[in-house]
Amino acid sequence: MSLYTSNERKNVSNELSPQRSSFIPEKQAIINNNYYRTSVQRREMRKNIRKHQSEKLNYYALFAFLFCLIIFKIFIDNFDTLFLNKLKNQNIKAPTNISFMNQAEYALANGGDFIDTKLLDDVNTENPLMKSPVLTEKMYGLTYRLKNLAAQYPQLKTGIFIWDFNTGKYVDINGDESFATASIIKIPIMYQLFMRAEKGLISLDKKISLENYQLAEGSGYLQYSKPGKMLTYKQLLNLMIQESDNTATNMILSSIGGMNELNREIKRWGLKSTSLSNWLPDLNGTNISTPKEMGTMLYNIENADILSIKSRAEIINVMSHVRNRFLIQAGLPDNVSFIHKTGDIGTMLGDAGTVELPNGRKYIIVIMVERPWNSFTAKQFIIDASKTVYNSYITQTQ
Repeated sequence: MSLYTSNERKNVSNELSPQRSSFIPEKQAIINNNYYRTSVQRREMRKNIRKHQSEKLNYYALFAFLFCLIIFKIFIDNFDTLFLNKLKNQNIKAPTNISFMNQAEYALANGGDFIDTKLLDDVNTENPLMKSPVLTEKMYGLTYRLKNLAAQYPQLKTGIFIWDFNTGKYVDINGDESFATASIIKIPIMYQLFMRAEKGLISLDKKISLENYQLAEGSGYLQYSKPGKMLTYKQLLNLMIQESDNTATNMILSSIGGMNELNREIKRWGLKSTSLSNWLPDLNGTNISTPKEMGTMLYNIENADILSIKSRAEIINVMSHVRNRFLIQAGLPDNVSFIHKTGDIGTMLGDAGTVELPNGRKYIIVIMVERPWNSFTAKQFIIDASKTVYNSYITQTQ
């Protein structure tokens, strides 16, 4: 039988554990507060997530709307081209052979007629812009030695033109014969670039974009670049002359009017045998000139009536840093100054430049060689001919 009543037991229990009655409400309050805060945070998090998702959906909806609008406009603008014109012109076939297009441009550039209508104006050649070097006396001894040298290479057809700045004496061996120029044709392209720059039509510091159709195989690294690459005309000039970059050449040629315009200008300069009929690299050798006309262009680098002193100095600087030093320059000592441009395709090898000796004497030398496909003998002939010319100046046995 219990000694305490129920009320008494409660009082005794409370007295024995006074902490229990006070601890439970405080702990419960803490738990309730934490739960409340966690619930509020969860609601805020869910609210932020829904807001972020709503913003993303709005962006996606706007993008989809604009995209559909652009596609619709393109479709409307090109409906005729895509459908109606295609049906109307389905039997018309354009020529796909690029050589055909080049031949057509070449014919027009050289004063061709089309259905009795002159498409290009006549070029006034009565007063040529370029001056021809004055020829005084032939260097018979040097001519004889060079001809004997050429006789040792019967498989080669050689063209040589040499002109002395001090005396006007010269060597002319097939100087008026036409040869494929390969990259030597970049000399008139360079001239035209500077002439346009001096007229204010081109700024050498302006950047232009590489287009897909300008990419060309052969020499130069630009052929590995992606269309859209931006370069200044000055950068392209250096690549064209110093690295013989064909893609850089096509970029410049496109900007100066193409082959048509350049051929007209070449005629205006007074050069009758020099012409372009193909973009670079012209592996078939259809761009042509003569040793004498190339010599004329080199002579006019110092013509103040054509270019300013600034442009002429820039040309000399560019041409003095050509990377290919294995032709005429290989036959010269290191203390000799040389500006030049080389050309190299399977059937032709050549070099054209101006030599300045330490004593101040200068001479133009152009050697163009028609050869069996990639024959090394052409290179050896050019080196030997260069040595022969230099030695004749040193020993004064011209």
